[in-house]
Amino acid sequence: MELQILGSVAPFCSLDKNCSGFLVTDGLNKILLDCGPGVTRLMDMEKMLDNLTIFITHLHKDHYSGLLELGPASYVYHNLGYLNREIDVYIPNADKIYVDDYYKDNEGWCNRRKIKTNIPDYTYLTNFGKEQYFNINDYNEKDKFRIGDIKISFKKTKHNLTNYAIKLESNNYKLCYSGDTGYDEELCKFFSNADLLICEATFLKGQNRKGNNHLYAHEAAKLAKLSNVKQLMLTHFWPTIDKELYRKEAIDIFENTIVAEEGKKLILK
Repeated sequence: MELQILGSVAPFCSLDKNCSGFLVTDGLNKILLDCGPGVTRLMDMEKMLDNLTIFITHLHKDHYSGLLELGPASYVYHNLGYLNREIDVYIPNADKIYVDDYYKDNEGWCNRRKIKTNIPDYTYLTNFGKEQYFNINDYNEKDKFRIGDIKISFKKTKHNLTNYAIKLESNNYKLCYSGDTGYDEELCKFFSNADLLICEATFLKGQNRKGNNHLYAHEAAKLAKLSNVKQLMLTHFWPTIDKELYRKEAIDIFENTIVAEEGKKLILK
């Protein structure tokens, strides 16, 4: 397997840095973990669209809005005869919200009530329009997939929208990707003994974090150590902060730490 880093920052692109995207290639099969804005800048469309499956960890736009570029690309390549199979896109099952609904009663009076509905991002993606060659479906924590020799499973994380960490397992390699998450040691069993853990590290010590939706770099390192992984790759950086600062914070706890760098490729053995 080969891993190509397409994006590593959030919540916006900056210069040569893109939002979240990690492409795993195993033979003819390709698996894209998240598709944030900017990732298509590093994609060779003629080679990468065939046999491509996309998993979106959660429905925040910095993790899925690259689909707005990939959709038209898939549509054009299909119409030109270069893409014969729809790109499977899997998004998390919908979070629910309450919205105002206005209606008239039998006497013609206007009334307001609260109704439960899907979040707008889910509705948008599941009604994505005609100019794309996608097969969009949702998934949940209990679902499991097999793509070629790779088994794919999920674990819900602590976040303000439903987010699933993703595990890819082949016969001789285990890769885990956190998506967005707050600190939760229950993830350690899911990450256990991974060869590579790609983990968000949104904050540095001294920065103010409200709630438990993201990790400090040292927390990502602690999860890696508790999970007994072989290597930790930090990602989800603030676009204008030197990535080396995140690595320095993490290596005090977990020495074998690297940072995600756009365009870099790793051979996964």
